[in-house]
Amino acid sequence: MNTPAMIIDFEATDVSKEAEATQLGYRNIRFHEDGYIVAEMMYSDIGDGIPSHTINCCPDRTISYGAMAVSHITPDDVKDYRNHKLVVPQYLPVGEAYIIGHNVDFDIQVAANAGVDVSQYKAICTQALARRLLPDLDSHSLGALTYAINPDLARQYCRNAHNAGYDVTFTLWLLEHLCELGNITSMEQLYLASEEARIPLTFTFGKHQGKAIKDVAVTDRSYLQWIIKNHDNAYLVKACLDAITRNININV
Repeated sequence: MNTPAMIIDFEATDVSKEAEATQLGYRNIRFHEDGYIVAEMMYSDIGDGIPSHTINCCPDRTISYGAMAVSHITPDDVKDYRNHKLVVPQYLPVGEAYIIGHNVDFDIQVAANAGVDVSQYKAICTQALARRLLPDLDSHSLGALTYAINPDLARQYCRNAHNAGYDVTFTLWLLEHLCELGNITSMEQLYLASEEARIPLTFTFGKHQGKAIKDVAVTDRSYLQWIIKNHDNAYLVKACLDAITRNININV
């Protein structure tokens, strides 16, 4: 039996670790035996298959004004929908599954906050893949990437960004492009590529912001050792560990 794979996106009450869903978008996908992505067929009143599945739900937390400004979902819009803890588990996979999203860790956290058991999910981050495969772009937001890879579709549909169902469709388009760029032909290969892409090459914060981690391992190893002991980002910790190990091996 093939492991299920789903692209997801949430609109949420805020951007904290406690954020709760106000809207879920999702779409099932798989790889064809010939190595290309096959997405669940979608139908709409205009027949173009846009957006993907879109489900509203009511959170327990207050929706922040910042979130309202992004999604345009207000408390009145969702007050009559079912609670997020009833809705979200109904639609997300149970057990092992590939879960794809743009900044996927946030979406998986929102799912967990709705009571979904995410312990067996294998997260695939299109934002990390885009940063690795399209490093020269000035932005790796989902909207910017949509304009970069298909400006005609972006011009037509990106006004609907931050609707969860549309964002899932934009993520699908991006994923297809990234798989073509990276010659990725299976879900496990995609997962491993995402895992590799999530290991940072440079610091995005602190006194060494913008510097390559491998270079800082030479000039300020103690800083990397401090991050290893104190930081909760497993991918950053791995990058620091690998950089220190490589530097030690070079100097042996």
